[in-house]
Amino acid sequence: MPTYCQNGMTDAYVHVMVEPGAVQQAATAIAESDAVAEVHMVTGEADLVVQLDLDSKDDIATVVTEEIHSVTGVFDTETSVAFPVQ
Repeated sequence: MPTYCQNGMTDAYVHVMVEPGAVQQAATAIAESDAVAEVHMVTGEADLVVQLDLDSKDDIATVVTEEIHSVTGVFDTETSVAFPVQ
């Protein structure tokens, strides 16, 4: 089970593609995850952009494959791992 960050450190942004007519329901379901900081409906190839807050980058795959991909209507994702600017 993934452990979630309590101090707001962002690890990844997930671009989520959703079947037509299911975007609002998918956004609501995804937002219920403890790993999710924010969900935004967007224009472009993706329908949603999901900001994840996790303790470890090792948890990204579990959250994306087991939580986001299990949501009705979600058919694809593209994940970008965030790194601090130095």
